[in-house]
Amino acid sequence: MKSLFFSLALISVFGVACNHQEAAAPLDAGVIPDSVLKNLSIVPVTSEAITDVIRLNGKVQANESKQAKIYALASGRVGDVKVELGDYVNQGTLLAEIRSAEVAGITGDLSAAEANLNLAKKSLETTQDLYASKLATERDLAGAQADYNKAKADLNKQQQLLQISGGNNSNYYFRAPISGYVITKNIFSHSEVRQDNNNEIFTIADLSNVWIMANVYEADINHVHLGDTVTVATLTDPQKTYVGRIDKIYNVLDPVNRTMQVRISMNNPNNELKPEMFATVEVKTRSARPVESIPAQAIIFDNSKNYVVVKKGKDLVIKPVEVIKRVDTKAYVSGLNEGDEVVASSQVFIYQALIAR
Repeated sequence: MKSLFFSLALISVFGVACNHQEAAAPLDAGVIPDSVLKNLSIVPVTSEAITDVIRLNGKVQANESKQAKIYALASGRVGDVKVELGDYVNQGTLLAEIRSAEVAGITGDLSAAEANLNLAKKSLETTQDLYASKLATERDLAGAQADYNKAKADLNKQQQLLQISGGNNSNYYFRAPISGYVITKNIFSHSEVRQDNNNEIFTIADLSNVWIMANVYEADINHVHLGDTVTVATLTDPQKTYVGRIDKIYNVLDPVNRTMQVRISMNNPNNELKPEMFATVEVKTRSARPVESIPAQAIIFDNSKNYVVVKKGKDLVIKPVEVIKRVDTKAYVSGLNEGDEVVASSQVFIYQALIAR
């Protein structure tokens, strides 16, 4: 009687699907007819590492290895500022100029050093002639040579100072050391610039490659690893994503917000990622050992427990499982073996029929 009830229950489940097929044969005890089996979605159990997604908040920053910060090496009054924030500049482009008493002093010292060198050179030549005529001693010659060498060294020093300062006469010039975008500008026409100011005057950044700095909460630290694949999206276009990998983990926690930073280097050929943009970062993580995986829809929840319907030959049997984790449409479980076949369609009706059998 129970076998007949089971047969009728299964046939009623698949009655619509079998409408245009040959009528299902009566079921023997525990045996499922082919007409029923072929309409079931039977999925093999696979063994794979658990894939999970951790969502982080982050921000776009300029790649520090592709940017240059420019500081004032002399004090003075700002004249013309040639660029604005966000402008693209080529290497060597004049950014701004100031009139500086310090540069004027260096220029004056350079002129004095040039005059001293000329005087020392003439003195050396005269002493060499006197020494050749036996009218000067060897000590006189050595002294003249030392004075010449000293004057030459002083001139070289003043030339290097002027070259380092980037000045000329009383003008000091800020030039772009690399090609890129102006991402920091702390200078304005007719203002004063001080050499002891610790703030950069300009920052030039090549944005063809940028960093995404993301914050990892303390609870997720053990789930994030170097080399993990990430997907990045911004508020500008949430539907557009960028794929990268974590290439640096800063193993220090911020004492205020209790987060650890990770870095993702991201190619940015079209300059779509701009410094200070907010970004959402999804990190794909994988477990160290493989776990049995089945479609999440195959799981039946009954009496506070989880079950699946397993096909064994032409039999369908109920097996209890423990759900380890659900990720999207997959469920990672224990209680099954790789290669087992589970029912992933109409499984609830079949379960009910099997229970009632």
